[in-house]
Amino acid sequence: MAGKVSFNEFVEKAYAGIPEQTSTVRDKERAIEAKKKILQHPDCPRTSRAAILKEIETIENEIKTMKAEAREQSMNSSIFPSRNNLG
Repeated sequence: MAGKVSFNEFVEKAYAGIPEQTSTVRDKERAIEAKKKILQHPDCPRTSRAAILKEIETIENEIKTMKAEAREQSMNSSIFPSRNNLG
């Protein structure tokens, strides 16, 4: 029987390949996935749960902001001139 993986090892594996500072939507989504896995671990300290949930909420808000900014930018970069510049 294999030995039980410690909680700290589990956390390290969950965060493997995810940069400490996320800058893309995909990296942020991966960080959220890792944090949710950590929350589900039976050895996750109760004292850490609130902080992790807050981190998830913060990252989700960052994603919303990034997507809104990208949507706004794509709307502003239309190939058509703005209506007040039609000549």
